Amino acid sequence: MQNARVFKKRYILLILSAIVAFGIYKVLHFSPFEQEIIKKVKVNNLANLYVTEASAGATTGFSYRLYLYDASKDDKAFMASLEDDNEPFIITTDKDALKKVKNDAIYLSVKGTIYAFHNQAAYKVHDSIYSIPVYLTASPF
Repeated sequence: MQNARVFKKRYILLILSAIVAFGIYKVLHFSPFEQEIIKKVKVNNLANLYVTEASAGATTGFSYRLYLYDASKDDKAFMASLEDDNEPFIITTDKDALKKVKNDAIYLSVKGTIYAFHNQAAYKVHDSIYSIPVYLTASPF
């Protein structure tokens, strides 16, 4: 019985190739980028303004992203939309950029860096796209 094989070589190769494929998949889909909601403000009956704190790891600073999202949906749906193509209308280093929301308009005052900005913040509700004006005052510090 000493000459009898317990495993066939093809099974070992199959198991090893599955482990390698799983490892490659995990490496390719690994992203240290994380976001968490730090503020939620009602803009009107159709939209909420979300402020998220984003981090890409220990060696990078925080950035703050402002989004408009359908008010009829919950926070979990908003977080899921971030993995899709929901884009922020501003990305900045200023945590306190949001000053007020009044008369269906958003007022921002940024002290710091602005990485991206769109002055017509858009959001989608039931396959219709709406926009809200954004008024921005900015200074480097």
